[in-house]
Amino acid sequence: MAALQKEAEGMELHLCPTSQSGYKGVWNTGKKNLRYEAAAGSHRLGRFETAVDAAVCYAKYTASGAEAASKWAAPAAGLVTEAEGLRLHLAAGTATGYAGVWTTGKVARPFEAVAGGKRIGRFASVVDAAVCYARHLESGPAAAREWLAACDAKSAEAQRADSDRKREEAVASCAGKGLQTEYKGVQLHLAPGSKTGYAGVWLNGRGSGYRVALEQNGSRRDLGRFNDVLEAALAYAQYERSEEGQGS
Repeated sequence: MAALQKEAEGMELHLCPTSQSGYKGVWNTGKKNLRYEAAAGSHRLGRFETAVDAAVCYAKYTASGAEAASKWAAPAAGLVTEAEGLRLHLAAGTATGYAGVWTTGKVARPFEAVAGGKRIGRFASVVDAAVCYARHLESGPAAAREWLAACDAKSAEAQRADSDRKREEAVASCAGKGLQTEYKGVQLHLAPGSKTGYAGVWLNGRGSGYRVALEQNGSRRDLGRFNDVLEAALAYAQYERSEEGQGS
C-alpha cells in the first residue's frame, strides 16, 4: 500500500493501514464515481472521489460533529449549502442530501419537505424543498407556506410557458402541413399527430369523407359526417365552444 496521507485540510486523519482504504471510517464503494464512502458506525457521512476526502469528512465528524462533516461532503455531492438567504440543513447520508427532504417518487413534484413528522410541501426542486424546511425551522409554518405558494406560482407559470410553447410548435407544424388554424371565423382544434390533422375528426372507414366524434370513457360518440375536412373540424370546434359556454 502506498504511503498514507496523515493530514489534510488542517485535520489529522485517522489511519487504519489494515483497512482497504487505509483510513478509519472510509470504505471503497466499488463504484466508478464517488468511489469512497465515509461512515461513523451506521451513520453514512457522504461519498467522495478520493479516500483522502472521505477521511477528512470522517475526521471532521469526530472532531466537530455531523454539521461539519455535512458541509465538507456537500460540494462532493453537488449540494447547495445556502439559498434564499438561508443556510440549508444538510444530511449527506440521506437520499436527497438534505435534512427534512424526502423523495416522493412523483414525476411532477419529486421532493417533499417534512417537519415534525408532517408534510409541509411538495416541490419540483430539491433545493426548493430544502428552503421550505429551513424556513419552517427558522420562521415557522407560515413562512414555509408562503414559500410553498411562491413555488406553486412559479411552477404554474412554467407550465403555462411550456403549454404556450407546445401550442406554437403545433401551429407551426400544422402550417407546414398546410392545415388551417381558423375557418369561418372559428378557431379550429389542431392535432398534428392525427391522420386528419384536426382534433375530433376521423377518416370515415366506410368510404370517403370524415366523421366527427368525441372520445368518452374509451368509446366514441359520433357528432356527424362530412365530405370536407374543414367543415368537420368546424363542427367539432363549434361543439366544444358550446360545451364551454354551458359550463361557464
